[in-house]
Amino acid sequence: MNDDAAEALLTRSFGNERRSRKTSEFIARDLVNFIVSENLPPGARLPTEKDMVEFFGVGRTTLREALRLLETRGVITIRSGPRGGPVVRCPNASDLNEALRLILQFEGASVADVIEARRSFEPIVARLAARQISQKSLERLQETIDAISANLDDHRRFLMENERFHSIVAESSGSKVLRIFGETIKSLADDALVSLDVTPERRKDVALAHQRIVNALRDHDEDEAENMMRLHIDEAAGYWNRNFSDQASRPVRWVR
Repeated sequence: MNDDAAEALLTRSFGNERRSRKTSEFIARDLVNFIVSENLPPGARLPTEKDMVEFFGVGRTTLREALRLLETRGVITIRSGPRGGPVVRCPNASDLNEALRLILQFEGASVADVIEARRSFEPIVARLAARQISQKSLERLQETIDAISANLDDHRRFLMENERFHSIVAESSGSKVLRIFGETIKSLADDALVSLDVTPERRKDVALAHQRIVNALRDHDEDEAENMMRLHIDEAAGYWNRNFSDQASRPVRWVR
């Protein structure tokens, strides 16, 4: 973080309401607002602990609680050493994955429940993608299909290309909210089933299903894209339930 950015935080007025806030939560919120409004990139340094203690008018314990809160939310990392201190990180989908996993564990949700959520969620994403998907994204999708088809005996490659396919579709929806939630839900299901090897025939079936989705996306046919994605997720859910019912019925766990 450059000196000007640091000075901006330390001299910035958050109004009378901010001055009345003395809790670590509100300090954390002020810091988030600053990071976002200043568009600070990952790796940018925040002001020193001493400077922030003086600016916020709180004790070191309160400030450190605020920084720990931001660290658990994936907003910053705390570096040690002479040039250590709080550094911008920025939250990502994996942070939501961890938080949602913990909530679902307390709710008693199973992997099958997560798969069911995908059945409702991903067809909508595909419909939106069909409206505006670019030629470049279509080419990237086709690359994933070709890679799976050419490496039917490679389980690791299959998992990588399958994840990439669904991520590109989500990106192409144009919705940041749907993209993040879609990636999170898919990741929860994949994490639970990633160790379960599938047959080359199944990988081939997935590639064919992906091709049908891409064909609909290429034609910008919203109904067909939605239907093909729904069919694909339904087939996948049926496959897991038939062949790995024990794993699918397991509860979601925060600690794996």
